[in-house]
Amino acid sequence: MKFEELTIHTTTPGSELVGGVLLASGVSCFVTEDYNDLVQVIEEKSIPFDYIEEDLLRDPGDVRVKVYLPHNEQGRLQKAEILAGLEKLRRESDVDAGTLQTDFSEVDEEDWANNWKQYFHPLPIGDRFVVKPTWETYEGDDRVVLEIDPASSFGSGQHETTSLCLEELESLPLEGASVLDMGCGSGILGIGAALLGASDVVCVDIEQIAADTAAKNARINRIPDGVLKTYCGNVLTDPSLCDAVLGAERYDVILANIVADVIVAMLPLFQRALKPGGTLLCSGILSTRREEVLSAARELGFSVRASREKNDWAVLVCGK
Repeated sequence: MKFEELTIHTTTPGSELVGGVLLASGVSCFVTEDYNDLVQVIEEKSIPFDYIEEDLLRDPGDVRVKVYLPHNEQGRLQKAEILAGLEKLRRESDVDAGTLQTDFSEVDEEDWANNWKQYFHPLPIGDRFVVKPTWETYEGDDRVVLEIDPASSFGSGQHETTSLCLEELESLPLEGASVLDMGCGSGILGIGAALLGASDVVCVDIEQIAADTAAKNARINRIPDGVLKTYCGNVLTDPSLCDAVLGAERYDVILANIVADVIVAMLPLFQRALKPGGTLLCSGILSTRREEVLSAARELGFSVRASREKNDWAVLVCGK
């Protein structure tokens, strides 16, 4: 199905008014691209991050509100209502809403869903794994085939943080092990552990789409029912979820491919949940923050068994 992308150029205060025009036209889903939102996140650290693409730090000069209208009668009527509402806003608003210039382009729903797939092919990782997208075939050696459809979730094996984790994972004693995959994304690490023999895998993510994707990928990889369970939520702010997934000395292995700030905040929970002699495998850590995470882990009594880096990203293997 084809859609028309309508981009409205405005300002930060104007974007609220534009949103009102869209809602009045029956459009409830739209995208606001505001550089000031990024500046606020950076200044307040309201969302944990370790790295921001440089292109995002360039001020685009205005705020853009984007909406996608279907190529049908409903879309045509909504477009007319939006344009009329913007014209009224130009005439009557006392707020600086910018130019309210509109741009139009045509997009295809299939392009959104499938264009990225051309960049995802079977990828050997370490000595034992090959990560294979569900729509491709793999004919090769006796590697463990990990089939992944990441959808909108992180974890295709192509990023250094994920490949570092898989490389370390293959050397762990996982037969019959209990494993926690915290910040599971596509579920690639937890599923990899299950394919190597783990019998109890818990995958947790703050995004529902990630938890759903992990469950779907577990079925794709024919993980037996009951072996892998998924949860959605934030263990740092939800006591009931924390109690459900982080019981005392529950796991042989904990996998945390997140970011440094979140890992440091969760270390006390990991220390409680990891069995004596167990392994904590952390990644998503920029090399510049490696020592910070190591220091926090040591303060809680973790021993550091190994640390490796790849293209400015680090993985830490700690023991209890």
